[in-house]
Amino acid sequence: MEKAVIAGLAIGAVVGGVLYLAFGSSWHLVAAATALYAGLGYFAIRYQRLLAREFPAFDRRSDRRGYAIGLFGACIASAAIERRYAAGDATLEFVVVYVGVVGFLVASSAAAADLDVGAQ
Repeated sequence: MEKAVIAGLAIGAVVGGVLYLAFGSSWHLVAAATALYAGLGYFAIRYQRLLAREFPAFDRRSDRRGYAIGLFGACIASAAIERRYAAGDATLEFVVVYVGVVGFLVASSAAAADLDVGAQ
C-alpha cells in the first residue's frame, strides 16, 4: 500500500480511538471521525503545500482512495452528530468531527489544485 494511505488510516484510527476511549462515543461518530481524519491525513501526507491553495477539482485518479475515505466520513458525519445530539450528549466530540469535515474539504481541495502534484 501507498505510504500516504497507511499514514492516513493510522491518523484516522488514532482520532477514532481517542473519541471512543475518552468519550465513549457511538460507532456512528467514531466511524465518521475516523474516516474524515483518515482522508485528511492522506492528503496532508501526500501533498507538501497542502493548506496554501484552494479550488476543488476532484479529477486525479491516483487520489480516489483518499477522496473515497474522506467523503464517506463527511457523508456520515451529519447523521452521527444528529444521533449524538438527539441523545442529549453535546460535548467536545462535535468540535472534533466538524474540524475533521472542514480539514478534509480544505485538504482535498488544495490537493486537487496542486498542479505540481506535490506527491512524494
